[in-house]
Amino acid sequence: MPKKTSIGAHVSSSGGLSNAIVNANNIGANSIQIFSGPPQMWLPTKHSQETIDQFVSLREKSDIEEVWIHNIYLANMAADSSEQLEKSINSVIGALKFGEKIKAAGVVLHTGSHKGKGFNKVQRKVINSLKKILSSVPIDIKLALENAAGQGGSIGSDFNELEYIIERVNDERIGICIDTCHAFAAGYDIRKKQVIEDLLTSFEKTITKEKIFVVHANDSLMDLGSHRDRHQNIGEGFIGNRGFKNLLSNNYFKKLCFILEVPGFSLDNTKKNKGPDLENIKRLKKLRP
Repeated sequence: MPKKTSIGAHVSSSGGLSNAIVNANNIGANSIQIFSGPPQMWLPTKHSQETIDQFVSLREKSDIEEVWIHNIYLANMAADSSEQLEKSINSVIGALKFGEKIKAAGVVLHTGSHKGKGFNKVQRKVINSLKKILSSVPIDIKLALENAAGQGGSIGSDFNELEYIIERVNDERIGICIDTCHAFAAGYDIRKKQVIEDLLTSFEKTITKEKIFVVHANDSLMDLGSHRDRHQNIGEGFIGNRGFKNLLSNNYFKKLCFILEVPGFSLDNTKKNKGPDLENIKRLKKLRP
């Protein structure tokens, strides 16, 4: 019987790295994504070797298939100031080295923003920054550039930009994390099978579809082409069950790990949702062929 798509979630590691495994088990996640430190701070969390060993041991005893790390939000590979660019580069290097220690599949990175200057003005800086990062890290961990929704001069809302960068960085470890909400907000109607196939064909002509490493599975609160990054629970947004069913039944996408970054359902009517939950995991698993 073919292996089913791994359905996972971004989970909290607050209170201890191993809590990420516990939290994943509690919601039935088969893969996880975590932050290596506070996402809005430059200072990374320092994990002791004992803490790392505990995480690795607990993960090996669990059903967790893939572990991904999300880099901090502050990083910008097109930063204007040399100080911010250096901090950005070092944050990714640190995340990749940490990922190697915990046996993660890779690191997901928001490439950054050109701040209105246009992609052509910053492409060389971005490419050189990524080359510098990859020359400083172990060979067996991936770096996945996440597509953007199109807000604020963000790089990569057009997949052609990510293809251009990856082709010129020319390293087997660099690829793409496709965020479904971001793609939809940027105008890619993934509710349609043909749009998914056209996207894969485009990749195949440049960097190959094998460069798609992981999927962030998020429904969209906003309609197609909104350029607004507003995640919604599975089946509750404009992508809907049809869009995710089409992705999960696609011969290439069904081989990938799907990571939920959704708000979750409030259980006490306080609207203080805690992120991906058992209900969202169940909904996505039901849509697998």
